[in-house]
Amino acid sequence: MNAELKLINETIEDTLNQIEKIPAENEQSDKLVSLLLDSIGARQLYIVSLINSAVDDTFATLLSEQLILTNSFKDRASKVMFHRQNLLNIKRAHQRQIKVYQNIDANR
Repeated sequence: MNAELKLINETIEDTLNQIEKIPAENEQSDKLVSLLLDSIGARQLYIVSLINSAVDDTFATLLSEQLILTNSFKDRASKVMFHRQNLLNIKRAHQRQIKVYQNIDANR
């Protein structure tokens, strides 16, 4: 496997690990998500170039491995996204409850 693709894959793996461990409220979280998006974009372009330059069946194994890795990254990123969406929904619900209590208190 090309060293550049390996480095991109390692960056994605490391970034996902950090995102899974860091609280969503942490400022570093946004930077990590941005880095993840950039890395995934670079990986996508690299794999497209691999597909376009494939001349024989030797690339089939490499592309199969990358497909498995892509699915793994997608599953992990989906779990993180789902967890963060749940946190946002909980936060919104709590904000609505606070506003209700503030309105009740203001009407006393």
